[in-house]
Amino acid sequence: MREHPAVDLATERSVVITRDREIVPISSWVTDVMARCAAEDLVLQVLTPPDTRITLPLRLAFRGPQARWIVHAGDGHYEGFSGLPVDWNGTEFVVAERARTDGPSPTFLRGPEDAELGHHVIVDLRVVHDATEELVLGSAVEELALLLAGAAPSGWGAAEPAVARWDRAALTALCRRRAPRPTWLVFTGGHGEPGPPFGGTVQVSRVDTGVREEVIFVMSLPGDTWSPGPLGALESLADRYAGTGELSTLTAHCMPGRADLTYPARLLGFPRPLALALGPAGVAEAGSQRALSAPVKGRLIGDPAEPGAWYAFADDTSDPPWERMGALIRHLT
Repeated sequence: MREHPAVDLATERSVVITRDREIVPISSWVTDVMARCAAEDLVLQVLTPPDTRITLPLRLAFRGPQARWIVHAGDGHYEGFSGLPVDWNGTEFVVAERARTDGPSPTFLRGPEDAELGHHVIVDLRVVHDATEELVLGSAVEELALLLAGAAPSGWGAAEPAVARWDRAALTALCRRRAPRPTWLVFTGGHGEPGPPFGGTVQVSRVDTGVREEVIFVMSLPGDTWSPGPLGALESLADRYAGTGELSTLTAHCMPGRADLTYPARLLGFPRPLALALGPAGVAEAGSQRALSAPVKGRLIGDPAEPGAWYAFADDTSDPPWERMGALIRHLT
C-alpha cells in the first residue's frame, strides 16, 4: 500500500491521503485505495485544509466506519463532518479526549462563509430484483431522478468525473462482469439544466433473494424551507415497488446544503427526517396491525395481500422529527 501513488502515509492501522485543493472528488485512485483498505481492514483517512470541499460521491463514501475526513486547521485537526478534534496516535487519527469537554472545533462551528445555502433532499432507496437474464439495472436511480428532478441522469461511472453517458444496459453489463462481487457506482445530472442538480451513488450486489440495488439520491433545491412536494412522488414510487415485492426500505430526509452539491468541513445545519417506507418483508415481520399502530401515522401500500407501509413525518410537528423516527423504528423492531 505504501507504494500506491495516491498514498502519503501507511501504517498497520490506517492509510492517509493528503489533498490540498479546493474541491476533492472520489477519483479512480481514491476508489482503488478504498477497495484495498477494505480488503486489508485498514482505515482510510483523507487529510485536507479547512477550506477544502468534497464532492457528493466522496461524502457518501465516507459513510462507512473505515473512512474518515480529517481537516488540518489553525486550531488543530478535526473530523470533517462532526467537527470533533482528533489527534494522531502514531498509527491513525482518533477522536481526542478533549472532545468530551471542548466539543467541536471553532473553525468547524463558524459555518460556511462563501455560499448561500439551499437544502438537499436525500433519499436512500433499497430494492431487490429477481435475478433474471432480462433484468436491466438502474431503474431505481432513473425513476428517482425523473420523479424528483424531472430528468434522467446525464452521466455515470465507477469514479469521478462521471463522464459516461447514462446507459442502463452498459451499467448492467458492468455489474454482470463483476458479479458476484458488488459494484459501487456514481451518477450525476441536472447541472446546467433547467431542473435541480442531483447526484448520488448506487451499489449493486447479489443476495440470497436476488439482486439488490442500494441507491442514495441527493437533490439540491433553493431556499432554506422544506416543501413537501417530493413526498407525494416518493410515496407513489414506494407504492409501486411495494406492489411488485421489490421494495426493501426507503428513507428520506432533508438538510441545509450548497447548490453545487459539494460539502465544506463546516457546520451547515442538521438533517430532518421526512419519510420512511417498509417493503412487504418488513411489514410481514412486524405484522400489519403493529405497522398500523405505530406512534407515527402510517398507511399500507402496494399489494393488499402482501403490503408495504408508508410513514411521513413532514405533516406532523407535534414532536421533534428525530424523536418520532426513533420511536417508529423501536416500535417496528
